[in-house]
Amino acid sequence: MKRFLLIVCIAAAACSEKEVKTSAKSARASHLQTIESEQPRSAPLQPPPMLTDEAPPPKSTINLAQSDAPPPPTPQDEAVRNALPFSPAIALDPVDGQKISIRATTPTLEIKGRVFYFSSEANKSAFAANPQSYLKGPFNIKM
Repeated sequence: MKRFLLIVCIAAAACSEKEVKTSAKSARASHLQTIESEQPRSAPLQPPPMLTDEAPPPKSTINLAQSDAPPPPTPQDEAVRNALPFSPAIALDPVDGQKISIRATTPTLEIKGRVFYFSSEANKSAFAANPQSYLKGPFNIKM
């Protein structure tokens, strides 16, 4: 008898769960929105961003040279540069490795047919005292 009551209670509970699920489905079905059930309406559009009439001021074309730029070459500098077998007229100081713009006043030293250019007279005198110490390394110059 106990078994029979247990089976009846389980069956009653299952039936009541089916009724609850069926009523929930019918409630959802009545609130379900589809393309056919909804009225067409346009979506709100955001206006495009507007540009202002103000722009940055144009760049100046007057005095474009930088404050630390070297002075323009003189006629003597042009004569020296035209006599060189290479272009542009830039050299490296063998003492400190600084780039040098070759001009008429650039300190130079010729050793065994090679001309070396220096950024200062002090570098020139240091190189003249011992040129072999500055010419050693991965890019050594055969003399």
